[in-house]
Amino acid sequence: MNLRFCLIVTGAFFYTLVPAMALCAEPTKASQSAYVKDMRKATTSKDLTKADIAWHAVNTYGWDCEEVWSRGEVNSDGYFFITCSSGKILRVYPRPGQHPKITASDGSYK
Repeated sequence: MNLRFCLIVTGAFFYTLVPAMALCAEPTKASQSAYVKDMRKATTSKDLTKADIAWHAVNTYGWDCEEVWSRGEVNSDGYFFITCSSGKILRVYPRPGQHPKITASDGSYK
């Protein structure tokens, strides 16, 4: 859903029992990534959702990370940590003009 739609939906449900923010929640599962429908879009590190990161973790690198539960901020070294539903903690390095590099929390690929 785009932001404009979410704002309209949120306003419409403001006084109901339906948790409106849940309708606009960021996708978190690899199966919810836009890359599932069009892999050609998987060539960037820009504007990655948790679902996009999970997709790359599973499909590009083979990690056990079907869903990203949390995502940290980019640190001074240029990477951030994610926590997967499997309990795995991974480092994600966004890279200009290409998909992110994803390693284990210690920087390895194992």
